[in-house]
Amino acid sequence: MALINASLLAGVILAGLPVLLHLIMRAKPKRIEFPALQLLKTRQTSNSRRMKLRQILLLLLRAILIVVAVLAVTRPSLPAARYGLRWHEWLILAVVVGATCGIYTWMSRRAKAGESAEHLLRERRGRLRAFSLLGGIAAALICVGVPWGLRVQGELTGPRNPLAADIPVAAVFVFDNSLSMTYQYESQTRLEQASRIATSHLTDLPQGSRIAVVTTAPESDVVFQADLAGARSRLSDFDLTTVPRSLNSVVRDAIEGHVLDREQVQDDLDGGDAFSREIYLFTDFSEVAWRSPDESGLRDLLVQHDWLQVYLVDVGVKNPINVSLSQLRLDRQATVEGQPVSVSVTVVPTPAADPEVTLELYTLDQLGNEIAGGGGGRSARRTVRFEGSPPVAVFNVSGIKGRDVQRGFVRLTSPDPLTFDDIRYFTFGVTALPRILLVSDRLIDSKYLLNAMQPLFLERQGIRKFDCKAITTAQLSREKPGNYDVICIVNLQRPDPSVWIDLYRFVNDGGSLFVSTGGEKLIQATDWRTAEAEKLLPGLPVSKLPFRRDPGRLTLVADDNPIVRSFSADPDAKTALSYALFDICWTFELPNDSRVLMRFSDKTGRPALIERRVGSGRTLLFASAVDNLENGGAQWNEGFVVDNWAFLMLVDEVMQYLTGAADEQRNFVVGDPVEIPVPAAKRFSRYAVARPRLRLTEGTLPFDEPSVLLKDVNEAGHFQLRSIDDGNNFDRDFAVNDLDEESNLTTITDESLDAVFGADRYSRVTDPEQLDRAVNVGRLGVEIFPILMGLLIAIFCGEHLMANFFYDEEPVPNESGSSTKGSSTG
Repeated sequence: MALINASLLAGVILAGLPVLLHLIMRAKPKRIEFPALQLLKTRQTSNSRRMKLRQILLLLLRAILIVVAVLAVTRPSLPAARYGLRWHEWLILAVVVGATCGIYTWMSRRAKAGESAEHLLRERRGRLRAFSLLGGIAAALICVGVPWGLRVQGELTGPRNPLAADIPVAAVFVFDNSLSMTYQYESQTRLEQASRIATSHLTDLPQGSRIAVVTTAPESDVVFQADLAGARSRLSDFDLTTVPRSLNSVVRDAIEGHVLDREQVQDDLDGGDAFSREIYLFTDFSEVAWRSPDESGLRDLLVQHDWLQVYLVDVGVKNPINVSLSQLRLDRQATVEGQPVSVSVTVVPTPAADPEVTLELYTLDQLGNEIAGGGGGRSARRTVRFEGSPPVAVFNVSGIKGRDVQRGFVRLTSPDPLTFDDIRYFTFGVTALPRILLVSDRLIDSKYLLNAMQPLFLERQGIRKFDCKAITTAQLSREKPGNYDVICIVNLQRPDPSVWIDLYRFVNDGGSLFVSTGGEKLIQATDWRTAEAEKLLPGLPVSKLPFRRDPGRLTLVADDNPIVRSFSADPDAKTALSYALFDICWTFELPNDSRVLMRFSDKTGRPALIERRVGSGRTLLFASAVDNLENGGAQWNEGFVVDNWAFLMLVDEVMQYLTGAADEQRNFVVGDPVEIPVPAAKRFSRYAVARPRLRLTEGTLPFDEPSVLLKDVNEAGHFQLRSIDDGNNFDRDFAVNDLDEESNLTTITDESLDAVFGADRYSRVTDPEQLDRAVNVGRLGVEIFPILMGLLIAIFCGEHLMANFFYDEEPVPNESGSSTKGSSTG
């Protein structure tokens, strides 16, 4: 226990004043003669004992009254602990009190039944009350007091700093500077509010204190400084971090910083510490800022270092109002001229938000300006209502002819208190129509595949996704493979070795090849198992096998492949694909560098769609038919090509993958490394990156490096990387968005905080006044002045009642049996 005004403890000497006054001014008994003297003599002995007891009790109450008054003035305090009784201790205390009252009642009834004299009965009941009170107190001390004392003994006897208000403090101020702290309330962001509270508290620190200021930024370190003015200036100049560290790890760094600094101070002072050590965490308590379960071991660290006080300052807002745009998705990262790209965004409200909001989509020109006409400017508006699950707004944005990229953003028409998530950016590439060559022994064999790539009804409307050309095997020698992006081989029965050689060169130089092996005319495995074909194909055919018991179904295998991922992300498409039934397929011998993307669902899991990288290009092989001819594909599958829309999606995804459109990544989130491939013909050594807010940075690249890797993309907006080498016009646009989880304003629960820090090892406050009170408790302990004042009032009232009872007259029974008032005899 510590005393704030210890010098006043000398006033305890005044407790002897009642004893002195009692000895000096003790009144002598007077002898009074009256006719009822005989009756008084019979009670003289018992009255004398009772009066002496009352004198002693009154004397003790007056002495205790002075002692408690002096203690209250000295303002004693105890180390911070849980001094209140727990629920089971209250239960035990209630049982003890109930048992004491019950025993007293039972014994009083027995005494009344066995004693006829009234004055003797009163004496016996008085003794019963005294014994019951003492017994109850003793039982309460044994059953409740002793366990309670043992529980708080560690706090009372543990090593503590010599608590005093003027001891210097070594404090670490930890600030959550994530994007959620930009929430505006009463014309202040949460970070500004945290800075204001910290600055106010900093001015109250004792002389000689040292401060370290830490944020959730990855590069923030714990460095103590004695210059409080410099620390105060830093509190007003925080930069936001879009990729914050978890608060668990930042607090752990603060604890480790305290431990290292304390060891250094103890070495300088030969074992002592000159500071009271504290950690202040200023945050909005957003649950996404914490890692759960905690892997940093904060609870164990705080148990180990019990000299450290932790204060959590809550600057969050109850019932925040926010509507966030999240999960921006493009159905493809590149499109062809005139073909739309679907841009979707999920709208997530807080419970207090308006039930309806309006979104608008804008497209930008090459300079980043909003443009009108020609597909630019505000393209569309969508109004969404919040009914049940968060709604998804979908926009269709077309690529503009003559432009190789399209940029834009989706935003709310009305901003809210948290502005960073009111806008989301996007970019997609725009290319000329990919040229695709279809080769088959008969043109009818490639008819269904051609129609899936370029449906006639769309072509009549002027909508084209691919520039397709179908030829026979005999015409292939007159074509230049380099003029095409993709070549499709449909069930070539006996390809000439020169075909494999030409196709290998085409793929090795960066082209793509699709191969189908089922149809009316069976391929000849011997003509496909040549040395030239072995270098090119993902697998060499072995035999044609039917599915004997049950038809085969397509199952997804390689989830990281864009083709498979598109089906996995669309439950309806995945279900439709599973409805396709196959009766026959080819089996293949696979080289080591092949990869199976899909399999058939038979017991052996025969490969259905196989991929292989060859040089700079790739080859895909499908182990069944892609037509519906009566004597051809109709024998291989049951209407997959004509009755199942999943076939159209499969062909489209395969072509997107082979043309490279699926590989093109132009949309990222902050913190992700951005890798931009550079074609061999466009290699450069110097580049510049145009960033949001008109910033420009430069970098260098080894000339033989095939890609540029950017690791410092930490802000949302549109970017452009371009070569600054003379004569090199390479450029690449991309968009970056903030993390969706930063919009989650749900606060962490006290139970979760207890799991991280340990119960009673931290103080959670919401304003400067609460912070001051918590710090006083942490530094000086729990001040018991209010308790002592309450006890002082109770003792004073008890002394007053005892004094009145002491001087009151006892009722004396007369001869007729009634009671009269008589004088007390000492």
